[in-house]
Amino acid sequence: MTNDIRHEANTALLEVDKGLRSLRIGDQCEAIVKLPILMEKFPFPVLINVAFLKLADLFRTGTNLLRLNILKVIQLCEKHLNKITNCDEFVRRIYSVIHSNDPVARAVTLRVFGSSSAIMGERRNVHHSIHRSLESNDRVEVEAAIFATSQLCPHSKLFASGVCEKIAIMVQGLSTPMEMKLKLIPILQQMHHDIGMVSQVRDLCLKLLVAYPSLSFVTVVLHTLTKLSVTTLVDVSAQVHLLLAYLQGDVRHKVRMASLQNLLYTARHAPHSWSKGSLQTLVEVADRLSNEKEKESVLSVLFSLSASTAVHNLAVHRDTFLAHCYSLNLNVVTFALGVMSNCAMATAGSADHAHELEALGRLLLESLVTIQLRGARPLSVLLSSLVKVARHTDIATMAQNTIVSLLPTFPCSHVILACRALSAMVKNSGDPQVTSKLVRYLQECSLETRQDIMLPVATILIEHHSVLDCSDPARRAILPSLHSALWSLPASSWLAYKVARKASSMGFHELAAPVYLKLTGHVTSSKYRSWLYGLEQFSAAQLVLHGHTSPSSLLPALSKVSAMMNNTFLLIKTSGPPSSFPLDYLEVLASLYDAHMKLLSTCVGVRIVPPPSLSASANLEHKFTQCLQQFCSVAECLSSLYSSLFDGDHATLEYIALLQQSCLLMANAISSIALSLKPLLSPTTPKEVPVLKRGGTELSGEFGSKYMLGTICNDVLKSVETAASSLKIVPLGEEHVQALTECSAKMLSVPVLLPHCFFRALQHTSVKLALSPALPAVGQSIMVQLNSHMTLSVEGVVEHNGRTRLYRSPKAVHIRAVPKVEKLLVHDAKTPSLCALERTEQIQQDYFRAEFLFTLPAAAYYTITIQSNLLDQNHTVWRTGQSTAMSVLVDTEENLKQHQQRQKEPPNTNNMPVSNKPQKV
Repeated sequence: MTNDIRHEANTALLEVDKGLRSLRIGDQCEAIVKLPILMEKFPFPVLINVAFLKLADLFRTGTNLLRLNILKVIQLCEKHLNKITNCDEFVRRIYSVIHSNDPVARAVTLRVFGSSSAIMGERRNVHHSIHRSLESNDRVEVEAAIFATSQLCPHSKLFASGVCEKIAIMVQGLSTPMEMKLKLIPILQQMHHDIGMVSQVRDLCLKLLVAYPSLSFVTVVLHTLTKLSVTTLVDVSAQVHLLLAYLQGDVRHKVRMASLQNLLYTARHAPHSWSKGSLQTLVEVADRLSNEKEKESVLSVLFSLSASTAVHNLAVHRDTFLAHCYSLNLNVVTFALGVMSNCAMATAGSADHAHELEALGRLLLESLVTIQLRGARPLSVLLSSLVKVARHTDIATMAQNTIVSLLPTFPCSHVILACRALSAMVKNSGDPQVTSKLVRYLQECSLETRQDIMLPVATILIEHHSVLDCSDPARRAILPSLHSALWSLPASSWLAYKVARKASSMGFHELAAPVYLKLTGHVTSSKYRSWLYGLEQFSAAQLVLHGHTSPSSLLPALSKVSAMMNNTFLLIKTSGPPSSFPLDYLEVLASLYDAHMKLLSTCVGVRIVPPPSLSASANLEHKFTQCLQQFCSVAECLSSLYSSLFDGDHATLEYIALLQQSCLLMANAISSIALSLKPLLSPTTPKEVPVLKRGGTELSGEFGSKYMLGTICNDVLKSVETAASSLKIVPLGEEHVQALTECSAKMLSVPVLLPHCFFRALQHTSVKLALSPALPAVGQSIMVQLNSHMTLSVEGVVEHNGRTRLYRSPKAVHIRAVPKVEKLLVHDAKTPSLCALERTEQIQQDYFRAEFLFTLPAAAYYTITIQSNLLDQNHTVWRTGQSTAMSVLVDTEENLKQHQQRQKEPPNTNNMPVSNKPQKV
């Protein structure tokens, strides 16, 4: 570890140790409670081993209250148990309490065994103690033994095979209480280590179903059999037949509902195991059931199956599902329509089903009108089915009008679901009637409703604004209506910021710029004001380029945009953003505008060169080469920015990749049109990039059309390929300049977005490294004797903000150690050649460790740089790790000793001789 981390960890551990040794039980409990926080902050094996050994020692000598607190700590820090290096001593101290005469102490010890099953799973003495406690007469001890058994069985095949027979005897025995049997039966679902054990458990459970036909036994046994079958994928079909038999043959409502819940579990986790006969039986059961709740559950199971590979076997029962669409139970209607939609999507490719899809879409719209005031789950299923059908038919406009017409009758939670469906239906064109209805609904709804639905409705209106024609009156009404609706709300500053943030991420800067400017008067902090001013400057800069197409107007506009981008960078930097991404992103965008400005200036220079000297002008070719290199440099910066966004959302990464592809497209355009003799680039990008090909006009790929920039890139790609094929023989002239100018103007016509990660990141991941030997004080070096090897141990911890991994999780870390000679101690010596060492280590419970062995052959000062990069589940390398360096001095043993002595001597701060004479005042 570094000195700071080592000192901080030792100080915290000493404070906790002082509390554990206290004679007051309150101080001891407080010290125990602090340990989980300490382990999360410093999850290194040395510290964790010491902490757990201290806890085990206190567990052995403390009271039952302290033991309960220690049990809670062990359960909270279960992921750190594998880092205990002295497991035998930890187990020995804990195990000594099992011989206590106090049954509560023994029960707590058994629960510690279960909570520590990751390291105690294969210990015979622990197995024997649990076996013996299952036969205890104390109820608390038996329940603790059952808990320990359920925890150890998944980790130890030996223990599971040994305890299986004992559980069978206890469950079938008459002396075991009934409620204890119900607690023992769920343990059997953990007996999944081999097929023989699974078969034995299944035979036992089937016998229990016959011997104990009570409601509680049947439901518990069916659930245990289902979990066991799905986990092992053994006898899943037989289990489905068993559940269907209880569904048809048992008259008890709760048993049938339990069977349906288990059938739903198998449909979600093992749909491929359902046979045609089982599906047909379930469809027939749905027809015969008279209980509407049971029929709804059956159709819920069929809906889950229709979303899997079993959909092709359900398509033959469309007439049956159509009959359920006219049921009085609207939930039954919803699930039946969902099943029909999934079946129709499975056969959407054939031309015979086009009419059927359109009829299904109209039926979905009729049902939407009927169930509009029902629960959120049926409405969500119905809207998702409607979106699927609308993608393959021409009812999208009708569906949008129907949904918008129903918005005034929806509660706020349903309006959000409807807006998501509307957003999925907006493609390349919008309907002015839908836009007018949305504007009218936003103006007429109450203030309380507007407060809740403002953001989703504004998102839909922004999407319509991007696809409607510029001359459409409905499009012109969007901006004033949003402004009036937004500022009419009381205390709307935060809501206005969220709407402006959404507008910036969608390229609607006409709305965002005035909102940011107005919000600057609503904040008191200077940092927040700088942030808002910076966002306003960015949005205003994007509006400057609107409508400019000729180089004579683009160059002054770009000059103004560059000045505004620099101002934006300074304002955002002053506000102190939470991460480095906003500043890096703005810096890359400024470089991108500079590249376009340089290209347009070069094109203007071509026009003013006299024609006779144009063909012999090598200076212009050199300038075009510089433009090409500048676009490549921007693309490389975007690639580095992409690799640093481990915590970035998918939309942000997709947009940055698209920006990089647009830069490479411009570079390829310059290479193809202006530098016809130069070879094309072969770029490496996060995603596949369409690359122009020499000697042909075929495309090697297409850009995504999710963003407007992707559509423009596709147009530019076709234009450049046409120009490259027609102008490859013509000397450099006006046609080449016109083609490049049009490409640049089209790229600049699309406003740049501020992605979601610019404002906030929903997950945060960082890497903390600890080196051994530890880094010395500043200005000192680690000393290594000449003609020997140096061992470097790198430990690391992956820290996160405690939230669920939304986008990606770190699976491994790539560590690279690069040695470099800084200064040779022997002047005539030759500088040795050193090679970098690399290791890829798996991350286990947010911890990793790697070791390196260096050969430093010459007496010199070395610098070893350690770089760490994260790898996700797809083995993609992300440059988000920590980088640190250490200084190493390699010399002979005598010289090292002299160097150590010089370091220990106090520095002489006064070089003047000391005089004993008194000084004159």
